[in-house]
Amino acid sequence: MRFSHWIRLFRDTRGAALTEFALTFALLLLLCLGATDFGRLFFDALTIANAAATGAFYGAQNNVNFAKRTIMANRAIEDAKNLENVTASATSFCECPGNPPTPISCGQATNRLACADYGYPRAYVRTDINHTFQTLVGYPGIPNQTVLDRSAFMRVQ
Repeated sequence: MRFSHWIRLFRDTRGAALTEFALTFALLLLLCLGATDFGRLFFDALTIANAAATGAFYGAQNNVNFAKRTIMANRAIEDAKNLENVTASATSFCECPGNPPTPISCGQATNRLACADYGYPRAYVRTDINHTFQTLVGYPGIPNQTVLDRSAFMRVQ
């Protein structure tokens, strides 16, 4: 082959558009999948944050619901029913106001004298929820699974 033939071969643009399309399409597809996973991640994070708040709202309604920790956790899980791999737990505790607050037994929460000059102790509920998020596809350098944790903390009415 002569040298001029090689020059003509390198200047030939047939198939260049197809090659550019293939490279651009692959990059665009990866970008779209990444944006979809990013949106799913934020949706799941908002869903479990709202679910944790739902559990805490249930427990903070009154002193009867305050002690129903299992129901608080179940309400949180029910609120996140469109997600898989969701676990929740709930706690309740009491403390006397002050700096710093003094923990106290919740059995004494109805005793006005339990906190000396401060009056009735304050009762709180907390709901913790977590969810394992999994991406649609594996991305290089990015973990395939992420655990999302959210908590809601409220004072009982």
